[in-house]
Amino acid sequence: MNKWTIEKLRELHPCEFEELVGNLFSRMGYRAEVTPYSKDNGVDIIISIEKFGLSHTWIVQTKRYIEPVSVKEVREYSSLRYRDNVDGVIIVTTSSFTKEAQKEAGEHNVKLIDGQLLLKMLQHYMPEDSDRRLQQGNASEKRETEVIEGTVLKQGEKILGETEVFLRGERVLMACTTKRIFLIKNMSGFILKKKELIESIEVKDILGWAHEKTSLHLVTGGRQLRVVSMKIRKMEHTMEILNCLQQGCIRAEHLLKLERTKEEFILLTNKRMAKIYSSGDADEISLKNIICIEIKRGILGKSRLVIKGSMKENDRFEFNCGDTLMWKEAIEAAVRVS
Repeated sequence: MNKWTIEKLRELHPCEFEELVGNLFSRMGYRAEVTPYSKDNGVDIIISIEKFGLSHTWIVQTKRYIEPVSVKEVREYSSLRYRDNVDGVIIVTTSSFTKEAQKEAGEHNVKLIDGQLLLKMLQHYMPEDSDRRLQQGNASEKRETEVIEGTVLKQGEKILGETEVFLRGERVLMACTTKRIFLIKNMSGFILKKKELIESIEVKDILGWAHEKTSLHLVTGGRQLRVVSMKIRKMEHTMEILNCLQQGCIRAEHLLKLERTKEEFILLTNKRMAKIYSSGDADEISLKNIICIEIKRGILGKSRLVIKGSMKENDRFEFNCGDTLMWKEAIEAAVRVS
């Protein structure tokens, strides 16, 4: 019989990992509800138990991580206890917890289940499920090979969903997997019909996204920030796919705020502030270099935000936005924790 291993747990998609942890608590006697991925409001699983008139309800957060869970995340999830009026919060991870995170958890009634404890619990309550889930995973991989026409999926890559979008005025298929987002165009000829892969975006490169009415803006990172904009016909369906995709995004840099103006995109991450022009060129400044943020009033009352990064004359970042005060507060908050 195969035994549960950390490696096997990390091979699961985050959605599957949530279901597994929910099943584990069910085996332990709890009533477990895995929340819908697109509408979880920061809550992965809710477990409750009632015996002899006494009831307890806990929120469970699952983290399929490689690196240790930080004190910042423990502090963030501990607040859910007060927001949702439950008895406590449980964080389950495939990795471990930093010493600071363990101390923080002890002060706020947050229970921690690290990878090694999780393995013991699975082996005790679900020993027979290890073989079955491995077989299901292998069968799923075989079924999904080359399902997206015009692409070849990697081993372990699973399809999350497909939706139709408009990219630069052309109708395109956006297909999302656990590892990539494909943008595929139909190439219809007189005799042959085929699909052309326009772009493949790695999930690990996606910093986040923002949407407004019928528009979606994907932000990718690295040395050069980039925004991929598209029109969406079925926004709710698209967001369900992306929210499920978001469960698998483990990255150091992530999008905090984005605004589109007539000529450019203004965006803020937890690492930098950037202005991206329609030409693809970008101006940016690291949050660590920001020393001053000011709101300047124009002659006609229109305000703009001015960011200074040093005493150098050219180290100055200036832009117009819809709500300068809101942007100023967001940038200041990001700088404090950067």
